[in-house]
Amino acid sequence: MAIIKRIRYSTMEDTFVRIMNLKVRIRRQENPGMPLLLINGLGACLEAWEPLTRRFQGRDIIAVDHPGTGLSSPPNHLLTMAELAEFYTAVLDALGVKRADVLGFSFGGTIAQQLAKDHPRYVNSLILAGTAPGVGGIPADPLTIMTAANPMRYFIPLVREMAAPIIYRGRCGRYPRLFEDELSGWDAHRTTLVGVSAQIAAFAGWSSLPWLPLINKPTLVLCGEEDPMAPVANSRLIASIIPRAELHVVEEGGHLFLFDLPDHAAPRILDFLARVNDTDVAVA
Repeated sequence: MAIIKRIRYSTMEDTFVRIMNLKVRIRRQENPGMPLLLINGLGACLEAWEPLTRRFQGRDIIAVDHPGTGLSSPPNHLLTMAELAEFYTAVLDALGVKRADVLGFSFGGTIAQQLAKDHPRYVNSLILAGTAPGVGGIPADPLTIMTAANPMRYFIPLVREMAAPIIYRGRCGRYPRLFEDELSGWDAHRTTLVGVSAQIAAFAGWSSLPWLPLINKPTLVLCGEEDPMAPVANSRLIASIIPRAELHVVEEGGHLFLFDLPDHAAPRILDFLARVNDTDVAVA
């Protein structure tokens, strides 16, 4: 995938690159070792990762704003799941990264599955968190689907807090005001309606079930015990099909367990990465 141009703006933290004719924001915490590419869920900007990533010491971490999310430009057409996977190979190319561990959360987990299938040479290992295999998987219940379908939860914090007990559950569902302190990164930059709609459209009708057995990468499948958006049965199904997969269920975890229970998720992730890469990584 050809990179059009690399541009640096005024902040040390952010890099903006031209990918698929879009301005894309990338943030990298560069350190020795295998890079860890983070692929986020629907509508979430890269700052949302901070509760998890601040518990990692010495890792090379790459976070990206999806097209139309955070400070990245909205897509100029509806990107398919295959194109989104290609988008992330272009991100790695822009940074000169030939191979990375890939962590995909929720919608990002579906992109990570596609990336591992279409572009395996870029993927060292795979971490699938709170995600599903698409068509053929186990859907959320009707109330969760109806509540999650309200686009105002992306733009009005009060609407999201009211929806949290239904669509997130877990710790965040019990204490929705976590978005005002521990999870404040979710509000650093709001998504665009075009951006989140394009992501939803990419997922419609998609399924990884026919080709999951072809993914030959060490894989950690993580899920929250109480997750209503991606019920645990999906993670069990994915882990049973991918040949080199292992499963871990976070007790009392909801859909946002990576972020509202990071002390539960981070050690499991770091242990997996240490085994895959034969290194010692500390948890902050």
